[in-house]
Amino acid sequence: MTQEQKINDEQGENTSSLMQEQGQGTGEPSAPAEEGPSYEELKAQVDEYKDKYLRALAEMDNMRKRQQRQHEEVVKYGKEAVLKDFLLVYDALEKSIVTARDLYPDDEPFITGLQMIERLLLDTLKRHGVEPIQTQDAAFDPRYHEAMMQVSREDLAAGTVVDEVEKGFMLNDRVLRPAKVTVAA
Repeated sequence: MTQEQKINDEQGENTSSLMQEQGQGTGEPSAPAEEGPSYEELKAQVDEYKDKYLRALAEMDNMRKRQQRQHEEVVKYGKEAVLKDFLLVYDALEKSIVTARDLYPDDEPFITGLQMIERLLLDTLKRHGVEPIQTQDAAFDPRYHEAMMQVSREDLAAGTVVDEVEKGFMLNDRVLRPAKVTVAA
């Protein structure tokens, strides 16, 4: 044998022995390779990921709805502070009308002008969702009325609004300012 043949034979033997150690090239079964996760384990993982996905999707949908409601409330009630300030202007105008009737009962054009401004202000407030709270012939309701005092009145049932001290207003379905009233005892 030549030197070259000897080297090739040695390499062949080394390769054969290496393949046998690894379980290759022989007819013998190889050592069991590590198996991956079973079908049940994979199915459980898929179910878990699907559940997490559906929960995340539901949470995103709830968050979107919550943000939509908050946006609608901001649009509906965001002007509340400004409208409360306009109620102060209305109060001053209403007091001016009462004072003008007392001090200048003969100056009808002046009083009529003030009343026209009052109607204009009430119409403007109404366009923005502000409505006065009705107190005339109404039963006292603490959600809408603030009792300033009680008076004895034989002609009215107890708990009936007698007089309005300061007009109350609603903004859409929320009390902007309760009506200040006197109540029959």
